[in-house]
Amino acid sequence: TQIQAIVDAMKPNFDEVSDAANILLTAQAANWGPIQYAGELHDRATYRYFWEILQKAKLTNVAISEEANAAFFSN
Repeated sequence: TQIQAIVDAMKPNFDEVSDAANILLTAQAANWGPIQYAGELHDRATYRYFWEILQKAKLTNVAISEEANAAFFSN
């Protein structure tokens, strides 16, 4: 359907979701201070971007690691 095509187009890819989860878990362990991941520096501004990636993944049923799911989406 048209709606499913739109949802599929908005899905983040698995590598993006994996990086987002790893960056946010590392940041959480560092009390949300600046971190380095894969040779790049990240801070609160990029954390917001990666949080949006994880939220999109959750809403569009893209797999999220169990660790990230427990850390950020458990009730």
